[in-house]
Amino acid sequence: AKRFPRNEVDSYNRIMRSCQRKSLAETATYEYPRGGTKVTGPSIRLAEAMAQNWGNIDFGITELEQSNGESQVMAYAWDLETNTRQTKIFTAPHIRGTKKGNVPLTDPRDIYEMVANQGARRLRACILGIIPGDVVEAAVKKAVTWLKGAVKDDFGYGTPESTAQVLIALSAMGIDPTVSDSGFGTV
Repeated sequence: AKRFPRNEVDSYNRIMRSCQRKSLAETATYEYPRGGTKVTGPSIRLAEAMAQNWGNIDFGITELEQSNGESQVMAYAWDLETNTRQTKIFTAPHIRGTKKGNVPLTDPRDIYEMVANQGARRLRACILGIIPGDVVEAAVKKAVTWLKGAVKDDFGYGTPESTAQVLIALSAMGIDPTVSDSGFGTV
């Protein structure tokens, strides 16, 4: 990290560009009802994308121990440049809550998925704790506004601005984008 320090402007720009990918923009925030209101925030997928693009961050989830029907788990994010570290150690009981009550989990896959789900929430908190808050807010805003303004083409990509740029480029090459040679009408 000291040999290859992050360029914050480049890192910020990479984060903003990643927020313009349809698949990330669609999952950039979460929302669920709680007590008559809606709880919202940046998702784990957005947090992971920000950590990858911010650079020089080690992050993950580690199961420390599994015994007596519960797992001891650690989620962490460590900025290797500033030596800022967030760690969350928690106990995840091997139980799934249902409307009919709690059900003990015995299948290893069910236990793994439950631990991973609970770990992802703590990991998100760790990552968001070390990336500057203004960067997080800008990423959420970029993803939400890009998604609202995105042109829904066959591939799910494009913005009104990029579509206009394509039309200008086609015109510069002498191609009229409003005329179709296919016989199916205009484009």
